Amino acid sequence: MSAKDRRVLRTVDRLKVYILVIAIGIFLHLLLAPSSEMHMTTSVIGLALCGVFWLTQRLLTFISVLDLELTRVINAVKRSLPEEQRKEFFP
Repeated sequence: MSAKDRRVLRTVDRLKVYILVIAIGIFLHLLLAPSSEMHMTTSVIGLALCGVFWLTQRLLTFISVLDLELTRVINAVKRSLPEEQRKEFFP
């Protein structure tokens, strides 16, 4: 993995905690807020969901790239092995 990929994974770990804290805060706000503030609250929730969807898209892209790299490496290993070992490891 590249340094950028590791940085993205660390950021994702931190974002999970932030999103959980924000969700708890929004839940408490919904319990305590008067009905006139509900419009703003739903807007904030919508923005948070957009951020989660964007993050999910980034993670899926990362997983796809990782899958391509692993497939490339496995194919290179298959080509470099002798025939007996190839049959043993890759039936």
